[in-house]
Amino acid sequence: MVSSKVLLVLLAVVVLQQVIAAPHAEKRVRRNMIRGRPRGGMKITPPLSSVSHLINFDTVVSSTFTQTLDHFNSSVQQNFQQRYWHNNQWFKKGGPAFLMLGGEGPESSYWVSYPGLEITNLAQQQGAWVFDIEHRFYGATYPTSDMSVKNLKYLSSAQAIEDAATFIKAMTKKYPDLANAKWVTFGGSYSGALAAWTRAKHPELVYAAVGSSGPVQAEVDFVEYLEVVKNSISRNSTECANSVTEGFNLVASLLKTADGRKQLKTTFHLCQDIQLNDDKSLKTFWETVYSPYMEIVQYSGDAAGAFASQLTISHAICRYHVNSQRSALQKMKQVNDYFNLVNEQFGCNDIDYNSFISFMKDETYGEAQSDRAWVWQTCTEFGYYQSTASQTAGPWFGGVSNLPAQYYIDQCTEIYGAEYNSQEVQTAVQYTNQYYGGRDKLNTDRILLPNGDIDPWHALGKLTSNNSGIVPVVINGTAHCADMYGASSEDSVYLTAARQTIANVLNGWLHA
Repeated sequence: MVSSKVLLVLLAVVVLQQVIAAPHAEKRVRRNMIRGRPRGGMKITPPLSSVSHLINFDTVVSSTFTQTLDHFNSSVQQNFQQRYWHNNQWFKKGGPAFLMLGGEGPESSYWVSYPGLEITNLAQQQGAWVFDIEHRFYGATYPTSDMSVKNLKYLSSAQAIEDAATFIKAMTKKYPDLANAKWVTFGGSYSGALAAWTRAKHPELVYAAVGSSGPVQAEVDFVEYLEVVKNSISRNSTECANSVTEGFNLVASLLKTADGRKQLKTTFHLCQDIQLNDDKSLKTFWETVYSPYMEIVQYSGDAAGAFASQLTISHAICRYHVNSQRSALQKMKQVNDYFNLVNEQFGCNDIDYNSFISFMKDETYGEAQSDRAWVWQTCTEFGYYQSTASQTAGPWFGGVSNLPAQYYIDQCTEIYGAEYNSQEVQTAVQYTNQYYGGRDKLNTDRILLPNGDIDPWHALGKLTSNNSGIVPVVINGTAHCADMYGASSEDSVYLTAARQTIANVLNGWLHA
């Protein structure tokens, strides 16, 4: 009888053959990551089927809420149906209400039902009723008939915060047991920032907040992102880091010759030849090269599907880059192939810039929905453009000019219109920091801000505070939103201690 290990190896070989053969099968126009956001959103949600046997579905309710389209203009009378989920399985009369805020992706019952998560563990400890509300324009929450620019003007973090406030008031009225409940907002990544901002903007409604990995500082040219990617790989292994930068710089060198460009087309499964006279498509190529390394570092070790053990810095990057039997380019190919294999992403990478712009201009709630919505928010509120402009990280990644912030700003203009230009993006980001206070002026108390220090996004988080009511929790050796997931035997002592700190601080606030 063939052993299960042999079967797994054979399956991997078959799938890898599909990856290698894929350039002739299907074009992948959609990027793996869009402005630091992987497919599905930055708060990774593992398949519900993997934990369904642990869930008591009898107490989980899925519903919709009639939400106001424009909270800042009373002359706009439209409403829309906003999806939400709730679970009173652990609720004890007099207990708090926990509200998970949806971010830049679809929500589900996962965050209110799976008993092993941080929010549900805390709910069990505190006797809390747990809610999750989906962010407008993401998932199946459609505020308008389409995603045209005139309608996307209703998509903003400020509107989302007012959505949460309206929802809290409605749920408090709907359920008498919540009449005097203390509401705590939760979130991860963008929605982690939202959790903190909702507490700051509505202290009369929100008693406390836990904003995991929240980038509370908006920034146009987010040079720190790739600096942290570089440093996080270097922390894992100097030998590995030297090999990775050797690979990126080899790519830059190979771009200079026709034969080199042919090698790169094969290595990275590109749909098109690389054209040096097409500057924007060349930058799209660099995005394709960097993307696996960025995503692996961002989620390395998170107890969220493949990132727990397969897509880690050690296993998905350094395992290949410390192999002295392979050339620098072969190592990069192995990382790229393995990343696509685990993510079940087949087909060639379409590096044609105009194809991507056409994809992003789709105004329907189709395949581009969440990408179009998130890029809109970066253009009109946050920036967050992961550039190679850093004088330390840029050369390490093959050149400081490979991916400038202007490349991303130009996409704002080409996707949404001429008014979304460099000056408009700069002004929007300045306004966001003024409106919320940024990293330095976020001073509302009873806010917990966990961040992992290998996560590139922690560079925009609030890591220290002079206000004892704001508690940053910097977690050594962990990645994006690591504290939010279920405890694992693989957890470091730092992550375990951080979760306990969060539980202790929240308990103290709720029982003060």
